[in-house]
Order: sequence, then structure tokens, then C-alpha cells
Amino acid sequence: MPEIQGHIYKNKKAYFLLVFLTILMAIRISSYFSYVPDSVFLTRTIKIGLRLSTSILSILLLWVFIGEKKEYRFKYAMLLPFLFYMAYLIWGIMSIYWTTNVSFTVLQLSMTIETLLFSFFFFKLIRLYDFSFKRQSTAFIIVVNRSIFIVAIIFLLGAQLNPDFFYRTTHGGNVFRLGGLIINPNELGLLAIIGVSLSYVELYFRKNKLYNIVALAAFLAVMLMTQSRSSLFAFLIITGIYLFISKNYYLKIVAVCVAIFTLPVVFNKIVFKQGNIEEVTSMTGRTQFWSDLIMEAFPLSPIRGFGFMSISTNTFYNKYISTHSYAASMAHNTFVEVLINLGLVGVFICFLQILLTCFAIVISKEKVLQMMAFFMLVPLLINSITEFGIFGHTNYAIMFYQFVFLFFTITVVNQNNTKEISQQQFIR
Repeated sequence: MPEIQGHIYKNKKAYFLLVFLTILMAIRISSYFSYVPDSVFLTRTIKIGLRLSTSILSILLLWVFIGEKKEYRFKYAMLLPFLFYMAYLIWGIMSIYWTTNVSFTVLQLSMTIETLLFSFFFFKLIRLYDFSFKRQSTAFIIVVNRSIFIVAIIFLLGAQLNPDFFYRTTHGGNVFRLGGLIINPNELGLLAIIGVSLSYVELYFRKNKLYNIVALAAFLAVMLMTQSRSSLFAFLIITGIYLFISKNYYLKIVAVCVAIFTLPVVFNKIVFKQGNIEEVTSMTGRTQFWSDLIMEAFPLSPIRGFGFMSISTNTFYNKYISTHSYAASMAHNTFVEVLINLGLVGVFICFLQILLTCFAIVISKEKVLQMMAFFMLVPLLINSITEFGIFGHTNYAIMFYQFVFLFFTITVVNQNNTKEISQQQFIR
């Protein structure tokens, strides 16, 4: 089995830069939180300020780094996923002319484009860092995984120190879910599962075993405390895949024994909350809402939809009022969302974009990037079925998905010999 090479801790510059990038990513993730839930103005101001700051810092740092590493230049390969994502954004920009909610469409477009800019420049920075210090692509794993770990620890501590702020109650006050009004518990659960995915990749390559065991415990605790069904299913799937590819048979036996004793309790507490089976089968009323959107709203504008991130059928109300369910401004399913707000054209573009991203993963020769992309993509797609998702309202799932296809778009070339540098060179 290949191992990941390199010891960044022996190089002070590399180490401090890695710490800075980790803090920068932690701040970026936190920019999706609502720090002042009672004030829309303050919440939006803080979010915009943090996101613009992280983007600007990434661009400036990359500019300085490029100046120091003049022997390297960037090369772009496997451009189709990126180009189709651009087509998705261009179609969204065009939808401004017919959207039922101009201000909201422009706002969501601006934030999605800004996220793409951050993801693009930040990953270029990571790529250049990896090759400048002769590192395997563990820099991305370390930066994102450790930043999620920081967020997880803050939420775990916050749950103990200020439970009223860090928890939200549902089911008549009988169910407490970590996340509060700071972040949707399902989105916080997704963040924890992305952390789990990256820890699995590190463990597969036998690196930082002790840290990753501790991190997995923290991520699992956060996931369970959010009581997110989608995150639980994503965790079970990626854990099953990890156990399947692992050659540690002792680990497989222990995992099966633990699952036998714990899953019935976990399912009863998280999946069948309060013993409400109907809530599970209807996905908390989502299936009826999706049915109304498809049967009633979609036929009104099947080709072009109602505008980027707009599912309202008229300009007088920013929510879709379901005949048989609730009123909402989002579909809670990224694929239904695209169908309604960008029509069949949008669905065609997004469907091809996902297929091309999967194709890029399959044909990649860089094993670490391939494994990272796959383990991240699984929870992102599962989350997209019931939440904002990768083509929904602004959230960090969009950023993580952009990273997935950028893994295979951005490469580095040494100008001295014009030979493309493969990260596979740094694997023993």
C-alpha cells in the first residue's frame, strides 16, 4: 500500500503556512454560520465580510507564493467538468432576465460565483504548496480536516457551556439538535461527515493514526448530536466502503460487532425520532412538497424555470406555496431545485456536469486525489437529496463540490523542463 511522503514539520516555513491555510479554511467554513440569528443585517454583513476576506487573502497569498516559486506554472487539464459548471452559472446569469425574484437571484449568483473564485484560488495555492515542498496532496486533507476539527470542538464545547445557543429543539421541544440557529443541523452533520471522509483517506494511507482516531470520535459525536438522518446514512455508506477496501480484518470484525450493538439504538433515536415512522417515509413532508413542485410549478415554465434559486411561481411572493404541504423558498432537494429554477436546460447542464466529474474521478491516475474526491462526493450527493446541496442555496456543500472537480482541473508544471508534475511521484 502506498504511503504519503513528506514531513512538513521539519520545514518551519511550510509548517506555518499550513497552519495559516488551516485557520483560513476554518474562517471560511465559519462564514456560513449565523452569529447573530436575530439580526438579518448583521448576519449577512458578517458572512459577506468573512467570505470576501478569505477570498482576497487567498489571492494575495497565491500572488506572493507564485513570485517566490517562479520555476512552477499552472496547467489546466480535464476542463469539461469546470466548463459545464461555468455553463450552469452562465445560464443562471441569463435567468436574471426572467426570474420571479431578481434581488434573491442576483444575491445567490454573486455568492456562488464568489465561492468558485475562492475555491479556484485556494486550491491553486494548495497545489503550489504541495509541489513546492515536495509534498503529496495531504496538504488539502490536513487543511480541511483540521479546520473541520476546530469547528467540531467549538460546537462540542459550546453545547456544554451554552446549550441554549448551540442547540435547537424540534418535535415539541422533545428533540435537541446540535447547530441551534447558528447552522442547520443537517448542514453541520454534513460538515462532520466531510471530516470523517478525509480522516478515512489519511488512515488508509497510514498517516496520523492517533490524531485521526480522536478526530473521528469528535466528528461522530457532532454527527450524532445533530441527529441528521442524511448524515447518518452518508456515514454508514462511506464507513462501509472504507471497511471494504481496508485490509485490516481485525478492524472489520470490530466494526461489525459495534454496529450490531449500536445501530438499533442509533436508528431508534435519530431515524425514528419519537417513533414517528410516517415522518421518515415522507422525509418530513418533503416528498409531498416535491410532488407539488413537479406537478404544479414545473409545467408553468419547464424549459427555463423561474430563475436561479427561485422556485416561486410569481413575483409577489418569494416562496412556493404547496397545495398539499408547506410553503418554502427552497426545494430541500438540489436536483428538484435545479429543475424548478433553471428548467430542463439547467437539469441537462448539471446532470452532465456531475457525470463528467465522476468520469474525471474514475480516470484519474492520482490515487490520493481520486480517493479524496470519491469519499467527499458520496456525502455531498446524499446531502443534496434532502438539503441545499451542491446546486442549491449558498452553503459550504457548494464549495466542497467545487474542490472535487478542481482536483483534476489544476496541475503544476516545472518550467525548467516543462514536464507536468504528478503527485503520484511523491508516493512511495
